[in-house]
Amino acid sequence: MNPLLRDGDGLHIVAYNGRAVRSGDVIVFVPPGGETKIVHRVVSVDGDGVKTRGDNGKQVDPWVLTAEDILGRVTYIQRRNRRRNICGGFKGRFMACSIRCMHRGDAVISFLLHPVYQRLCRSTFLRKKLHRLVKPRVLSFRRPEGMEQQLVVGRRFIGRRRPGKGYWEIRRPFRLCVDESLLPDYLPNELASEGCKCTPACGERLCSVRNSIESEEYQ
Repeated sequence: MNPLLRDGDGLHIVAYNGRAVRSGDVIVFVPPGGETKIVHRVVSVDGDGVKTRGDNGKQVDPWVLTAEDILGRVTYIQRRNRRRNICGGFKGRFMACSIRCMHRGDAVISFLLHPVYQRLCRSTFLRKKLHRLVKPRVLSFRRPEGMEQQLVVGRRFIGRRRPGKGYWEIRRPFRLCVDESLLPDYLPNELASEGCKCTPACGERLCSVRNSIESEEYQ
């Protein structure tokens, strides 16, 4: 559901209590036979039940929901100190269509500019200059499978190195301004023992952090 919803958002959920579920509503539900709560948008409501799809999903979800599966509708989200209303019905359908069109346009532009982008990414001189200019920071998070490192510029998440992986996954176009040779290639012992810490790429300790940020677009 990114970019509508992001990791760390607080969701305000209102039960339907007999009211009709509308196509375009963003709902929280537990799929039949499942245990995990899912937040997706309603794409159709008919005699068989309710069908859903994520705003970034290419296909409709495989399940058909009943009223018992649905916990409620998301009416607004709380992101840091800001509250954002979540539209349902016609406005919700229009929002979902706009997001999919935006992703399709982005895919076309990326395809056309990809050769130029890759050529620029191979320029070590350019990446070193831009790296020192934007000053990316490295955040470390304890995961069940190990320590994960995430890369941020200001408050923007731009990439990660997953536990046990020897490479960085960096969102485009930020690979242009990140020189991986200037990033830490190991986790200091004090980070591994203390949990989540934040350091710039040059190694100075800054601050503790609360939670991670998820993203889906790399390179």
